[in-house]
Amino acid sequence: MADIFVSYSRLDQERVKPIVDRLISLGYSVWWPEHAPSQKFIDQTQGELDQAKAVLTVWSVDARNSTWVAATAAHAWDQGKLAQVRIDGVDIPAPFGALPVADMRGSGEWGPLGDALERIARDGAGPQPANGEPSIGALAAPAAAGAPKVVTIAIGTTLAAFMGAVTATINGAMTSGQLQLALTGMLGVGAVCAAISAHRLYAIRRAGG
Repeated sequence: MADIFVSYSRLDQERVKPIVDRLISLGYSVWWPEHAPSQKFIDQTQGELDQAKAVLTVWSVDARNSTWVAATAAHAWDQGKLAQVRIDGVDIPAPFGALPVADMRGSGEWGPLGDALERIARDGAGPQPANGEPSIGALAAPAAAGAPKVVTIAIGTTLAAFMGAVTATINGAMTSGQLQLALTGMLGVGAVCAAISAHRLYAIRRAGG
């Protein structure tokens, strides 16, 4: 089990590696996926995501368009262990913009990010919204409300990404191999969402909901 799970777009791997190296130099153990998705990757990722003390989401223009990044960020928020960092001029998607986001553009803001990870990974204190109001969590909803919010968000985002990928392939902007890789990633998100739903329903059942 790693101290910190790093969620990011694989297109940003070269920009994310220095962040990972810095975390390791600070004494954290880090898990970050460096290879293309596979069934073994999906199973291992689910376990690492659940067991990590903190989840660091690295937001970028590419990460904003990744259903995988959105799903893991929402899951981490619900578990009270989400930290966020921005590496370009991306607008942080809702609802994650309600939480503090360290800015690592230019000289960066390692101090705020380091403090956030210290609180979450070592002190067990969850993230607080930027306005100071207590966080209710991305999955917080009455039992009767049905599916967790993160699943609804992830399904909608996945469908949009699927339509975009198909359209790009038809228009020649994406090769069939790239489409296959995108679909594999979407299947990975589906597996994570299914696991989250099962966990949520189990918790509701134990609570008598």
